[in-house]
Amino acid sequence: MKKLTKYISPILLVLAALIWGLAFSAQKSAESIPPLTLGAARSLFAAVFLVFVIIGFDAAKGTRRLFSKKGIDLTRVELIGGIICGAVLAGASFFQQLGMNEGTDAGKASFITALYVVLVPIYGMAIKRRAPINVWISMPIAVVGFYLLCITESFSIEFSDLYVVISALIFPIHILAIDRFAPECDGVRMSCVQFLAAAVFNSVLALILESPLDFAAISGSILPVVYLGVCSSGIAYTLQILGQRGTNPAAASILLSLESVFGVLGAAVLLSEKMLVREYIGCAVVFVAVIISELDLGALFKRKKDKPASS
Repeated sequence: MKKLTKYISPILLVLAALIWGLAFSAQKSAESIPPLTLGAARSLFAAVFLVFVIIGFDAAKGTRRLFSKKGIDLTRVELIGGIICGAVLAGASFFQQLGMNEGTDAGKASFITALYVVLVPIYGMAIKRRAPINVWISMPIAVVGFYLLCITESFSIEFSDLYVVISALIFPIHILAIDRFAPECDGVRMSCVQFLAAAVFNSVLALILESPLDFAAISGSILPVVYLGVCSSGIAYTLQILGQRGTNPAAASILLSLESVFGVLGAAVLLSEKMLVREYIGCAVVFVAVIISELDLGALFKRKKDKPASS
């Protein structure tokens, strides 16, 4: 089972990145909604969607029941892990959306956010969660690919970019928090708690900072908001939690960063946007980085080292 998880986990993470990448047009369509209000709305849709998913899974498995006479069936880890992940995710998403609303273009935001692939192993060292050597090799390759993919004009730092930098500093904490809690609980349940917590945090702050709430903007962009809530949040972030169970967090961050590649490819296919040669090269470079991050170089070198001895 453990060996099977080793192969399934990367697939789940790539699927999550694919959904996030294709959500670009939905995010653009919902730009008129203030960031905290958008975060609250999409998180609430995600939580409600996952409640029905959990009820369906429980009925199929015939073991646990989310709602019973004894109350709501959530373990301590699912509750605490979900609240922590929800708070971190709400903060990271808020600063990312705020930066884009204040003027950072999507390409630059994608590049800055993707830099969390460098930060995850560095943060991991602080909690003694070391990344394998192949991940360290793939990181600078991925950064080069992201630059070619996302930056189409001269790169200059604007004030709004600092908000996106803050989000890039927070996202690694979310990945490491999932790595800490996910192996000990039901991933779908923890994801549901995560979005309930994110909805509460965003709603409270929206009432304070964005009052009165713009319900007209939400209703005018209801389809993009539903997509962001159900697909980009409810499905993709749950796939992330399930996928990280069998993957080193640093390697997981590189797989999840394929979001940038799928975003560009999705825009080319769905929105008929033309891709530049450098963007094709950027895609190829990122894919090379992903392949290297998944190679077991330690076992490969050990096998070569042991071969003369065995002969």
